[in-house]
Amino acid sequence: MTIYQFLQRGEYHVDFCEDFTVVMPLGEDKLVCAVLDGCTLGQDSHFAATLGAKLLRKAAKEYYYQELYQPRTASLSLPEELKLLVAGVFHGFREMRNLLLLDTPELLTTLVILLLDTARREAMLLALGDATVAVNGELIRFEQQNRPDYLAYHLGEDFDAWYALQRQRLHVLACRDISLATDGIDSFRPVAGPALAEPAAVAHRLLVDEELAERAEMLNIKVRQLQNAAGLVPTDDVAIIRVRLP
Repeated sequence: MTIYQFLQRGEYHVDFCEDFTVVMPLGEDKLVCAVLDGCTLGQDSHFAATLGAKLLRKAAKEYYYQELYQPRTASLSLPEELKLLVAGVFHGFREMRNLLLLDTPELLTTLVILLLDTARREAMLLALGDATVAVNGELIRFEQQNRPDYLAYHLGEDFDAWYALQRQRLHVLACRDISLATDGIDSFRPVAGPALAEPAAVAHRLLVDEELAERAEMLNIKVRQLQNAAGLVPTDDVAIIRVRLP
């Protein structure tokens, strides 16, 4: 298995990168990945994305230790495990909102989370907000017309009822190559130099194309190539995770 990660502040963001990535194991044969994108129109949006990432890590660690020392009598399906992780993030945001007296604009972040069973090649993905993913060579876009339905809007609701309404999910069997990216993947523009490639082709180049797959720094190399050869750079923050199974 090869894991590629890329995170870069966009040219139009002066102070902070508002995106975040998470990659961590969940036991021996499972992997949790996520990309988060703080809302630029929110307040301290880099904080919201970072907080969401920390809460996801906490939820994953708690789940792993609980299974290690107090295993359930019946194993859960991958969709059920993903729901438990998202519940941990949901309740974590609610707790931090109350503890720090945070307003909703301070908690606005998209969350694209992947739970991958590497032994069974099974993947479960949930996108809360805008995102682009690729599964086995197929690009899939989740778009909410730049009006993401942020998790933070629903912290006063019952979690189970809210989760049941989520439709931006993917359940993948026979997974061999899966990528997830924030909407910054579509922000590559010719800031300097000739524009020799269409921005629409960037997502395919980074999330699907297998050239340089043998290089651990594949994504970084391809982004530099886009800048040097095509004059394209990300104007918005961009976070990418790509996992290829042998």
